[in-house]
Amino acid sequence: MRRTLPQYLVLSGVVLFAGCGGGSGSSESQPPVIDLGPLSGVISIESGSRIDQDTMDQLRFAGASPASGTQTLPASFVLAGFVSSRNGSYPLLNGQLFSYAADPVDTYTVPMAPGETVTLRSFGGRDGNAELELRVSGNGETPQPEQTSPETPSVSIRLDDTAAEANYTVEVSVTGDGPARYVLVKAADTQLDSLSLDWPDHQFLPQQAIVTLDSSAPGAMSSMAAGTANAERHLGGADWLMRMPAQASSRAVSATQMQAETLSWITQLRQMPGVKDAVPNYQMSSMQSSPVNEPLYRLQWHYDLVNGPGAWQLAPEGGTTARVAVLDSGLFSEDPDARPWHLDLDENVVDGKDFVDGDDFPRDPGSSVGSNVFHGTHVAGTVAAVVNGEGIGGIAFGSAIVPVRVLGEGGTGSSTDLIDAIRWVTGQSPVLNSPRADVVNLSLGGLPRIQALEDAIAFGVGRGMIFVGAAGNSATSTQSFPAASPNVLAVSSVDAGGRLASYSNFGSWIDLAAPGGDASRDGNNDGRADLIWSTSAVGQAGQFVASYTGLQGTSMATPHVSGVMALLKAQKDTLNYSEVRALLESGELTDYPGSRNDQLGFGVLDAAKALQANLEGSVTILSPSPSQISLSNEGVTSATVTLNQIGDGSISNVVLTENLVWLSSNQPTLENGRYVFNVSLVESEIEPDTAYRGDIRVTYDDDETQRSLRIPVIAQLISDEQARNAGTHFVLLVDTTPDDDGFYWAEAQVAVEASNGSYGFRFESWDGEEPRRLNEVSPGDYFLVAGTDIDGDGIICQPGEACAEYPISGLREVITIEEGQSLSDLRMTTSFTRPTISAETPDILPRPGFQGYRLITPERDSARNNSDNRPRTTQ
Repeated sequence: MRRTLPQYLVLSGVVLFAGCGGGSGSSESQPPVIDLGPLSGVISIESGSRIDQDTMDQLRFAGASPASGTQTLPASFVLAGFVSSRNGSYPLLNGQLFSYAADPVDTYTVPMAPGETVTLRSFGGRDGNAELELRVSGNGETPQPEQTSPETPSVSIRLDDTAAEANYTVEVSVTGDGPARYVLVKAADTQLDSLSLDWPDHQFLPQQAIVTLDSSAPGAMSSMAAGTANAERHLGGADWLMRMPAQASSRAVSATQMQAETLSWITQLRQMPGVKDAVPNYQMSSMQSSPVNEPLYRLQWHYDLVNGPGAWQLAPEGGTTARVAVLDSGLFSEDPDARPWHLDLDENVVDGKDFVDGDDFPRDPGSSVGSNVFHGTHVAGTVAAVVNGEGIGGIAFGSAIVPVRVLGEGGTGSSTDLIDAIRWVTGQSPVLNSPRADVVNLSLGGLPRIQALEDAIAFGVGRGMIFVGAAGNSATSTQSFPAASPNVLAVSSVDAGGRLASYSNFGSWIDLAAPGGDASRDGNNDGRADLIWSTSAVGQAGQFVASYTGLQGTSMATPHVSGVMALLKAQKDTLNYSEVRALLESGELTDYPGSRNDQLGFGVLDAAKALQANLEGSVTILSPSPSQISLSNEGVTSATVTLNQIGDGSISNVVLTENLVWLSSNQPTLENGRYVFNVSLVESEIEPDTAYRGDIRVTYDDDETQRSLRIPVIAQLISDEQARNAGTHFVLLVDTTPDDDGFYWAEAQVAVEASNGSYGFRFESWDGEEPRRLNEVSPGDYFLVAGTDIDGDGIICQPGEACAEYPISGLREVITIEEGQSLSDLRMTTSFTRPTISAETPDILPRPGFQGYRLITPERDSARNNSDNRPRTTQ
């Protein structure tokens, strides 16, 4: 029987080891034997973790009320909290009711320095998605409050550069209706960039995998044929699209169960001899949410923002020798039989390919899923719409469009189709002597890092191609591929005022920004919403006809950059990605403000400036890796910085300057063609729990030009281990298969409180006698997990709640408990952050449809003893 209502706080703590002292026994007596049970261990708490002092862990008890005082926080923290506008109940969960209490505001005292930022992320709850407000005040400073919304769940407030370094009051309040979980963060810039608060939920095609075989291992393919996987298609090189054979499937009926079965199959494939790697066949999606004389130019504010008119004076032919491949949803065609394209595109369209339908006519048929936005048509118009007096013109209005359809219904597609399409465009498969395009526009994304995709892009870059990708529309710093690839220009989106759009992704992987619009703003005060106008189609009399429409999204920002890249390639056909990066990082492609930032990268695109720099010749610069240095006693205390040369000129007189007493460094030395230097933290010069910031300056000569670069350094001596607290933790042994709703159900549980910065836990063996206690466990296969339930809805490990999985979050493994066996000293780490699929953690698998872990409920377990018998308001 499945359980529907949790019992809370089964154990208030766990004693794992006996202490010394007291008693009258002999000094030679043996210490008592301590039964550690079938399973026990310790959960460490991630640095800086804090918990709101009045979550539902406290408010669920009868007579409890919200805290009236202010909670003091350290200089850097990640805090999880709960607020609610009223008392109420969540929607029924398996027929059972869970209640929540009113807690309208949480107040904190936070030490802040000029320029520091505090960020609020709202996760809503099972009873809606209440809007929250973030306020910062104190010392004469009252920055504008920021409000979250379903479209913008994350907001930030930055302290002015002229403000005093002092303690400030930070207030989180609920302005909407109902309850909400939230996370409040104040951390160093490099730490903020790595924070992911959601489980990776990349969608993938069930019963499919991209498998990379080890070419050095004979017989790998034959072992696949032995009932483990069926070869569906060769993707080139060592990569194959594999399908799960029928005999390997349990014929799961629900989508959730089928996804779990697919991920389990992929895990098995990774363990097979001869298999180098196996990943899901991920689905991607579109990034939706002189032309001066064209009739609709008055609507195209975005061309003025990127200095388009100036660029067209330098490139009056509009890039006639360049080709841009638009990998998207295809192009609108009003008459498929005659095969003409949109009237503002047709003249510039050359042969393309459809990887969705498998033919040579990449037509966008519209969508029966969602609205018909004709995404690829809109993107292509911004790149290269013809100047013909009909409607609009594109940035590179003389260049050729190579339409490649990789997105189908609802603007989604598979990663295998994308990989195939890139290999086709680059001329890798089938083999061509030269690529089919000079520039590749990728207004799509949402993928994790996939090695086969990286390899396909790298092949094109090696052939002189330039790839441009949309950063994504999730208002997060989590990397979205292919844009986050080091061989792709990642483009964020700005409104008509040049501000980061409310939906745009950001982070250290952003290269530059371009206008993508923001329907919620009027940044240039022209009385119209900031939308990007381009070619499209509308329905008339039961059919679609060519037209124009305004859209927003990083998808719309990306083709502005692709169009400028086409103008640059037409101006200098030997221009390659390395030279483009040199122009970018030297500030020649954008309105470079003097330093890079995580919102706009190196700045907003300036087309005229880019063309002028390209005319004047190549630029050679040094680019640091890493571009920011973060040192701490819990991370790394030293780092090696490599200065990579970008460009073909000569570099000399490289000198490092830093005047930071808490940092030691050496002068750069030339090693294997690269300048390298080391930095180390001087811990004796740092006060504990205080963030130190400074810059390393490197000067050098590029031929006859003296240049300099600045490398930010952040250092901290963390001593908060004893104070860390992520809230009451439920430690569970759960079934290894989710139910139809995506929940994993607990078979045994204990609840523990933080003690000296960690949690100890222990399960007991079931002795076969009833009543069976909650912490008693039978032999079997389980996942070992732990987490908080701060909103009191009976589910742990939801976004905004702490979570730990054994042995590593995101890479949970089955634990087998056998009769008479004892597994002790198991170690996990709990955190409010979630793992991401990246170059550093490529083995992480996604969690689409993951709902969390269900706590044990009294329907089956009403006879079990509960060591905490205080009255509850939740039952």
